[in-house]
Parts: sequence; C-alpha cells; structure tokens
Amino acid sequence: MIIDKETLEHVASLARLEITPEEEGPLLGDLERILGYVAQLSSVDTSAIVSKRPAMTELRPDEPSEGLTREAGLGGAPAMRDGFVVVRNIMGGEDA
Repeated sequence: MIIDKETLEHVASLARLEITPEEEGPLLGDLERILGYVAQLSSVDTSAIVSKRPAMTELRPDEPSEGLTREAGLGGAPAMRDGFVVVRNIMGGEDA
C-alpha cells in the first residue's frame, strides 16, 4: 500500500478538506491508482527522446540599464493619489 489512512487524513487536513468515513475507502483506492501510474512513469526509458525545444546555451549579458520613470511606470494605473496607485479597499474599514 502506497498511501495509508493516516497519510490521507494528513493530506486532507493540509488541503482543508473534510473527508467522511464513507469517502475514505474509495478515495484511498483512487489515490493508490494515481500514485501507481506515477510510479510507472518513472520507469519509462526516456534516453532516446530528443527535445524539440533547443537548449538555452547562451544568455544575454546582465547589464544595468535605465529603468522606467515614475510617470511611465504608473501611467497605466486607473487612479493615483500623491504618486501612488489607488486600489479598492478589500480588507474592510474606511477608504483612505
């Protein structure tokens, strides 16, 4: 058995899921099959596979350059106040 009831309960608590006792059995079976398929994939020989994407062998040099001005950087903002972007209040309380 790849996954046991205790591991299932731990993963469910991390994911904030409530699993009923009736759901545990089928869920354990599903997870066993999924992990079995993943284990099969790790045994596949991929040494003969040629990547269709060229490897990045040369990167551009990392050189400092001029950045954006404040006006250019904030130019697309829907609303500004005192040089800052104004956004909708989502935390409650009073809007500033």
